[in-house]
Amino acid sequence: MWKVVVVMCALGNPCMIMEEDPMKYYTTKSECMANASAKHNLLLDAYSTYGYIVDESTFTCEKVDGLTNS
Repeated sequence: MWKVVVVMCALGNPCMIMEEDPMKYYTTKSECMANASAKHNLLLDAYSTYGYIVDESTFTCEKVDGLTNS
C-alpha cells in the first residue's frame, strides 16, 4: 500500500510535510502518484491564493508495509 506525501516550502516559513487526513492508502504507486500530483497542484493554488510565495515543493508516495487492501 502507498500513501501521499507533499512538501511545501514557502518563503519566510518552515517547510511543511503534509499527508492526507484522514489517511488514504493506494494499492499501486501509479495510482498514488496521480493523486499526489493532483493534491500538490491544489496546494500550490491555495498557497498562491493566500499570498504565499512557494520557494520549493515536491510530492511523492511512500510505501507502507504491513497493510493489505482487504
